[in-house]
Amino acid sequence: MPDIVTVVHDLQVSNCPVIFLDTCILLDIIRSVKRRLKSWSTTAVVLHQGITTPPLRYRLVVSHLVQHEWLSNEKGLLKEALNHFTELQEQSNCIHDTCKALGIIPGFTAATYSSLGIVEQLHALSGRLLDAGMLIEQDTECTMRAMHRVIHNIPPSKKGGEAKDCTILEEYLAVARLLRAGGFDKKLVFCTSNTNDYCDAKKLAESLAIEFAALQLDFTTNLPHAFYELTN
Repeated sequence: MPDIVTVVHDLQVSNCPVIFLDTCILLDIIRSVKRRLKSWSTTAVVLHQGITTPPLRYRLVVSHLVQHEWLSNEKGLLKEALNHFTELQEQSNCIHDTCKALGIIPGFTAATYSSLGIVEQLHALSGRLLDAGMLIEQDTECTMRAMHRVIHNIPPSKKGGEAKDCTILEEYLAVARLLRAGGFDKKLVFCTSNTNDYCDAKKLAESLAIEFAALQLDFTTNLPHAFYELTN
């Protein structure tokens, strides 16, 4: 797992737009159908192609904590998503039974969603995207800056919590800072759906907005929007 300086050097050499993903974005791919997250699967596929197929068009950076959190939560979310598809199929069967009793011809067969492997493929897609990213190893200075946020309740920390979120953010800010200092002029985009900790009144918290603006780092809260910013 490379350190921040190595990651920055690699990004400078490839000279492609960079996207930084929070854990929740990768996990939301798994439950995108349940949460009705339109276009997420399409975006994830296209993004994966762009960061893995030469010539590379984009680069993905992920914190070591993102990997840890994904591994800690992916099985539970996989089960949750599978249960959702089972419920959909049971509802479909109930609708068809009701139609039959009432003499209604629905014009379509009962759903067989749970047998299509959709959830399993979304889970695999999320994992492939994570594996294709550049993992940042733990950085002592970033950890110290994260603790400063926690102690002083600086977003994304609130009431002395969210140490992991602060560490992930500090690692991404460190990468962005070194890139901009070295003259990197490509797009930098951060994506998280954790609006509770990052936003005030649905807008990026003022202190974070200042930090992001200084680094020309775009803030987004869903994957399709992040990809749009990355490519436009």
